[in-house]
Amino acid sequence: MELFILISIALFMLFLTGIVTRIYKYLILSPIYIYLIFNYLILILTVLYFYFYDDKFSFYNLDRVSNESFLYVLKFYMLANICFLVGCIIFYDLSKRKNKRVFNSKLDYTLFRKYILPKHLLSTASALVMIITFCYVLTYGKGIFIRGRYIPDFDYKVLISIAKILSFLVSIFLGLLYSKSRFKSVLYFIIVLLLTMSTGSRVTFLLLLIYLLVVFQTSGNTLKNKIRFFIQLIFAFIFMSFVLSLRTLDDHGLIPYFASIFDSESGIRNSIGFNTYYTFIFGFFATIGTINEAAQDWYIIYISLNPLPGGMIGWYKYAPDLRLNPFAPFTLHGQVFNMGITFTSLFFLILGLIFAHFERIIRNYLVANQRGISFVLVLLLSLFLFYSFEYYLRSAVRYIYYAYFIWFFYKSGSYFLRGIKNKLKG
Repeated sequence: MELFILISIALFMLFLTGIVTRIYKYLILSPIYIYLIFNYLILILTVLYFYFYDDKFSFYNLDRVSNESFLYVLKFYMLANICFLVGCIIFYDLSKRKNKRVFNSKLDYTLFRKYILPKHLLSTASALVMIITFCYVLTYGKGIFIRGRYIPDFDYKVLISIAKILSFLVSIFLGLLYSKSRFKSVLYFIIVLLLTMSTGSRVTFLLLLIYLLVVFQTSGNTLKNKIRFFIQLIFAFIFMSFVLSLRTLDDHGLIPYFASIFDSESGIRNSIGFNTYYTFIFGFFATIGTINEAAQDWYIIYISLNPLPGGMIGWYKYAPDLRLNPFAPFTLHGQVFNMGITFTSLFFLILGLIFAHFERIIRNYLVANQRGISFVLVLLLSLFLFYSFEYYLRSAVRYIYYAYFIWFFYKSGSYFLRGIKNKLKG
């Protein structure tokens, strides 16, 4: 009977997903699609991990739960997704016809743009790569290849700061140059990436991400480009796990870092697995722990949803008690699920309405060729999504408030500037 209920809930969730994907055309910057993809990855990977992965990470011993507890929370996650989908459908049905057309339209073309590049951009990028190389050689010397300490003692530390700032700039330049001079773009970027990686800095991952994003945006609205970008993002995630693990090695520099890939005792491979677990799975078990330990306190929910600063509403008085241990806080899902089915349904229904509202805002901005504000809003909603999986209700919800504040500020500023222009014309 339990299995039948689970399958029925899952099928209904997939049925609603089908409806939503028909009325909202796929868009890379779609908050709704980002939400659904992330949450479905959580469900799939967590189920596979719980039932088929024997060598459990058991971070803070939270993985040690009964099958009954696991299935109980799994049903709540699916209920949350169902209510979110219903919210998206309701918002669509209540929307004006012109907004429905925007939802039904394919807007990926708005993300791609061919730039008219300055003639000297390649020579400028080449000069910047030489300056960056000079900065690292002057500070690290042979330590670029091998050294005993992660951060050695060296003079001219300011050169490292200069190199990192210039690396961000040159990554953008080289991404723009990819379609015009592919070989030099890739070659110069690999040089910058290796120099940065030799320091073990997490900036290495950010440089890779920036370069891939710029190349993707300037390579055209084609299926090949989208598939390539998706594969590159998977590689970037694995690369991030690799970079995060470098600090734990005994020796540092390019030679030890590359050697660690083939060393079974270095822990690099386990680190990649752990980062996957921590990103997509751990929060599910932290949610189970939250339900088991959190009190059903409506005042906690009130101060968690209150947009006022924490000091004004007494948040810091309660925050220390909202933890599974000194290192793991309660999760948004755990706090919401713990308040019962009715509150859970209402919360995620409203969340679906909010995400659909931002879906409309972002799509309309893209149609108006205003990509910058669209990227900012998507980033903030993505941060809400990631924080909601492993952090407090309050820690996650604040990003929705940030998104509304920035949207209101941007919209008000646009009206103000438009009024000034009209007066000047008059």
